[in-house]
Amino acid sequence: MKKHLLLLAFCALNAVAQTSEPNLKWGKPTDEELNMTEYPNDKDADAVELCRLVDVNYNWVNNSFRVYYRVKCRLKVLKPEGKHVGDQSISIHTGEGNHRYEIVAGLKAATYNMENGKMVKTKMESSMVHEEQLDKTTKLIKFSLPQVRVGSVIEYEYRIESDYFYNLRDWYAQKNIPVVYSKYELAVPEWFSFNIDQTGMNQLEYKNNSTSMAIGDTHLNVKEDIFIARNLPALKDDDYVWCAEDYGTKITHELKGIYVPGAVYKDYTSKWEDIDKTLLEDDEFGGRIKKSSPLKDEILSAGIPAISDPQERAAACWQMLKKKVKWNGDYAFWAKSGSKVLKEGTGTNADINFLYINMLRDAGIEAYPVVMRLRNHGRLPLSHASLKYLSSFVVGIQLNDTTATYMDASVEDGYLNVLPPRLLTEMARTVRKGKQGEWVNLLKNAQSAETTIIQATINDEGIISGSKQTNCVGEAAASLRKKWRTAKDSIDVIHQMQERDEMEITQYQIEGRHDFSPTVRETINFTKSCTTAGDLIYLNPLVFVPWQKNPFTTDTRNLPVEFPYSQRENLNVTLTIPEGWEVEEVPQPIILKFDGITARIGIRQMDNVLLTQYSLNTKRTFFSQQQYQDLKSFIDKLIESNKKIITLKKKP
Repeated sequence: MKKHLLLLAFCALNAVAQTSEPNLKWGKPTDEELNMTEYPNDKDADAVELCRLVDVNYNWVNNSFRVYYRVKCRLKVLKPEGKHVGDQSISIHTGEGNHRYEIVAGLKAATYNMENGKMVKTKMESSMVHEEQLDKTTKLIKFSLPQVRVGSVIEYEYRIESDYFYNLRDWYAQKNIPVVYSKYELAVPEWFSFNIDQTGMNQLEYKNNSTSMAIGDTHLNVKEDIFIARNLPALKDDDYVWCAEDYGTKITHELKGIYVPGAVYKDYTSKWEDIDKTLLEDDEFGGRIKKSSPLKDEILSAGIPAISDPQERAAACWQMLKKKVKWNGDYAFWAKSGSKVLKEGTGTNADINFLYINMLRDAGIEAYPVVMRLRNHGRLPLSHASLKYLSSFVVGIQLNDTTATYMDASVEDGYLNVLPPRLLTEMARTVRKGKQGEWVNLLKNAQSAETTIIQATINDEGIISGSKQTNCVGEAAASLRKKWRTAKDSIDVIHQMQERDEMEITQYQIEGRHDFSPTVRETINFTKSCTTAGDLIYLNPLVFVPWQKNPFTTDTRNLPVEFPYSQRENLNVTLTIPEGWEVEEVPQPIILKFDGITARIGIRQMDNVLLTQYSLNTKRTFFSQQQYQDLKSFIDKLIESNKKIITLKKKP
């Protein structure tokens, strides 16, 4: 009987993966879907999207167009980790100050399970649907399906009714789980002209059709575009890509214009200059920029406006603010009132940044928001503009007529031009009263540098003793501060360092950990054992290996590689060898280069001292899928070079 069930499940897998057409009957999962135990195209998948149907069309309501999005989705839970698909959400726009909005209607969902050989359907109750207002323009409709477990098939459907007929939602075919079948039907009346682009690595099937719709006595031709995706692989974020959706298979739309016969052409497209104006005129954004800080009297009493150096003035404001408000860990675009944030003592980065802007203005420094889309939310499009793309901002600080610096006041570890990596976007936009908005590349301003000096000796038993001093600058300093701030305790940090580098730390000191500065210095006294064999000592001249393993292990990669920022690492080692010992052979210098990355290792001997110099300079932060193999190979060679061993032998 078990063999029969396994054979049935295997046949079900292949039927689901290879059939030309899916099951399109809603409310009636097939036996094959219910008995499915794994997805043959990705046996590690914890869940799979069996079918998604998205139908988009226009209607004429109350003398205006409205867009209807009808969505149906069926998913299968394959492993315990896949139960996450039972929690879903729908994002809608609740207005941009123009009386336009979206609603969700007809939300229904059910879970199907096999129990005692029979299919049992459990409907979602209204109590399992919740709303969350994210900010003044965005709301989430969250819903959870009941009785979700391994083997469950879940279905849900809903309709979005949108007044944003000029701004169609993009369609993302790929998900973070495999997709067996997905269909997108778009019907657009002839009065509307859109640029419709398909991007991504997977080709979509395409069909088109024509139909019509009535507006009173007028009949409009309607063009139907139909896109079908089959057997798409999962699109998963990892530590080396900020937003996988940027590279997934999708359909994007940009309105070119609306042409109504007998009427003047009306342009519904927005430019970023329009967004600048909208934000400056908005009481809750532009209005906040103009206000004084609730801390104005304290700023004056502390004599901050009298500080001549604007960087020192900015630092003094931040240090005062840091004592008043703590970051709650959230990034946002809209903010609460400054007095409320101060009263609560905590807030989002937007809450804290608005307070900081007001404080800087009270201290006589021009400051303004620099708006952006967080790197993990995707790239900000230049071709079409909308407030919906903006998710946060940092503070622009004008030090003089020609020099500006940037800061996120919510951070505890940063400095001027030292921002959390997710804020280091290449496309951020200044919003300044009386001046045109400008694009700023915050990633270009970022720097990270580590310079390490090791001075040590090795004895006859192969024990290295010495000191290691590391100066961290910019992002490297922020990273070190964060490591200590988020650690369970200092013992845990020391233990991890000892384990990683196979050493014993006899003394540890860190300078500048709590300072508002671009640098942190770390000093370690240590001992470390080398491998010995009789009259031989096997030694790594770097003492501590900078790169121990390659983070890229797969032979192929469907996504590009994105590093958080450019980095420089320099290591200088002075190692004194014991009397009566000699180096068997000094290795030749190593130089490795690959498209914006350079590594050098040089070793030379002066009497009984080994001098080793190591440098790694990574200027580029983006490498395409086509460059992946070469990048992986470069890092493999770098790691191999890092692990080169030299031999010390006792003189006869």
